[in-house]
Amino acid sequence: MPSGSVQLTLEANKALAIRWFDEVWNQGRRETIKELFAADGVLHDGANVYRGPEEFCGFHDSLREQFSKFSIRPIISLAEGDLACVHWSADFVQTATRKPVHLTGTSLVRIRNGQFVEAWQNWDAAALAAQLAES
Repeated sequence: MPSGSVQLTLEANKALAIRWFDEVWNQGRRETIKELFAADGVLHDGANVYRGPEEFCGFHDSLREQFSKFSIRPIISLAEGDLACVHWSADFVQTATRKPVHLTGTSLVRIRNGQFVEAWQNWDAAALAAQLAES
């Protein structure tokens, strides 16, 4: 593949990963999950594993029941081969207490034919727990 084509693919993969955070979390668009998360896709989120868009929708819905006003912004995005990585910052509100929360995380996705086929996610669960425990 000519180097210009490779660069376009890498940029497209980074844009796809950033689009995911904007549409799925900031806009709450569940249809984007079904569009971008492959039927055989797998997300490794710490000890949890979500297989396919339906399982991810359950995870998504659970978080949206507990939290609102999501604002996830990319800090840096990188791509190599079929992988795209986004280090992100998130602000949201715990719905029950109206407590604002801030955390950061990193997501790495393997992309095939414009869909996520495997992903690894690491976010600051300790910061989340500490902020929710504060009175």
